[in-house]
Amino acid sequence: MGDIEFFAKLNPQRLTSLEEDHKAEQKQILADQEHWAKHGTNRPRRGSPSKTELMEQLSRERFPEDDF
Repeated sequence: MGDIEFFAKLNPQRLTSLEEDHKAEQKQILADQEHWAKHGTNRPRRGSPSKTELMEQLSRERFPEDDF
């Protein structure tokens, strides 16, 4: 074999310690908790009917003569 030339761009990355990774993860968790505490998810959502409501609606459509 002849001479082989290899040209590639290498992007060295700094390795992080477990402690640094843990701190970064904790920081993200705290940011997420603050976000949810501020914006909350306790808003009532009525986008779709419950299973019971669906079953009642299907029963009414299937048996219109019955009184539910």
